[in-house]
Amino acid sequence: MEKKEIVVDSELEGMRLDRYLRKNFKDEPLSRIFGAIRAGDVKVNGKKSKENYRLLLNDKILVKNLFQSNLEQTEEAKDKVKKFKIQKNELEKYKKMVIFENEDFFIVNKREKVPMHKGTRHKYGLAEVFKEIYVSENINFANRLDFETSGLVIGCKNLKFLRYISQKIRNNEVHKKYFAIVHNKNKIENNENSNLKNFTIENYLTTMESKVVVSEKTISRESKKSITHFEQLNFNKLKNSQQILNLLGKNNKNIVLFDIELITGRKHQIRAQLANQGLFIVGDKKYGKKDGSDRFFLCCYFLSFDNYKFSIFDKAFF
Repeated sequence: MEKKEIVVDSELEGMRLDRYLRKNFKDEPLSRIFGAIRAGDVKVNGKKSKENYRLLLNDKILVKNLFQSNLEQTEEAKDKVKKFKIQKNELEKYKKMVIFENEDFFIVNKREKVPMHKGTRHKYGLAEVFKEIYVSENINFANRLDFETSGLVIGCKNLKFLRYISQKIRNNEVHKKYFAIVHNKNKIENNENSNLKNFTIENYLTTMESKVVVSEKTISRESKKSITHFEQLNFNKLKNSQQILNLLGKNNKNIVLFDIELITGRKHQIRAQLANQGLFIVGDKKYGKKDGSDRFFLCCYFLSFDNYKFSIFDKAFF
């Protein structure tokens, strides 16, 4: 009886279980795939799951009795990635992103266009790099940022601390703040109630295969209540405001800087909620508009838990 175990990476996150199986088990008829799901030959994290279950990061999929033609190629490709040697100068570049560390954890100021994990488009990400830097397979990141997003993430040096901080995240006891630069400042200034200068968005987000959908009520079992507070901030409060305006280039007009506090933490929460208001983050190719920017202006600049506080207030976007 052949078994395969697959760990969900950032490339698979949000994909329906049946779509993943149909994509990777092309030699099997659909009736066999759906039959395997119902019979428990396909399990997620040790449990039977329905075909419409959407995969989460680090989910473990166990597949029995299905012939997977192109999985063999995938596994072979993964073996090649494992053998890939990260260059010393690359390791040094990542070491400079660390702004704090102790015996249990470290804080990384992730640059934009740096992945959290390896995937089909990336030979390695933060996780793989810091496993090599610390020579430990126990290195894990408790929170994650999108590929394009810059800012602070928590690296865990041991599994005990990973469990501890993960529980705090689930209890909303890890506080995060972001800066976002968005288009359509005129929409805010022309708003009669001025409630787009300091406001809270509370709605539901549902992860689909291509993006997150915003709704005022639940539209499926995957819909999650999402709350975010937004406050307009004067650019002059940032010491590096002129450098940021220079980075914006032709997009430095009709824009506004938001100071954002996440009350809940959902996938693409800030991006999707702002876009739903007609306020598009500069450089957002998924939810925004074609503005020609090669930079994405969303940054997690503040992070706190217990008695720890970390901030890159004047280094955001760099």
